[in-house]
Amino acid sequence: MFRRNGPDANRRPIAHTHVHEWISRYLEWAQDAIVASLAVVVLIVMVQALWTLARVALFEGREPRVVLPQIVLLLILVELFRTLLFYLREHRVAVGLMIEIAIVGVLRELLINPPGTALFNAAGLAMVLLVLGGLMVANRLTEPRSLAHAEESIADDDPSDAPAQVR
Repeated sequence: MFRRNGPDANRRPIAHTHVHEWISRYLEWAQDAIVASLAVVVLIVMVQALWTLARVALFEGREPRVVLPQIVLLLILVELFRTLLFYLREHRVAVGLMIEIAIVGVLRELLINPPGTALFNAAGLAMVLLVLGGLMVANRLTEPRSLAHAEESIADDDPSDAPAQVR
């Protein structure tokens, strides 16, 4: 057991099991602070990307080959922001969202640098997209069961669904 020093010295000592709870609680809080700061940074980058998109599309009048990758970049940033918010709310990583971000990222690369005549590059990109698509289908097939189970357990714990008692 540990003893406290200072103004809290006359309070009960902390049991060794409570130290672990205390440490994990503050480490989770620190992790949430890091994720929240990342969300703020992504939000700032989204505003900058939106300004760049407006400048390139409206003021400079660039061709679609330049504008489309900026739009896709903005969509990737929106998905990253959604993923960070989901993590802050649920404290778990959404695999489906990460797969969607990866697919959009690969498609953005295809827009910026279309594959040339090298068959090897095109086949490699096709394999990456095929694997990511397969992962997305597998995630969609397994996700409804886990969500339905989670909703059932939440409904079982929800006191608002219980019948009201009349006195």
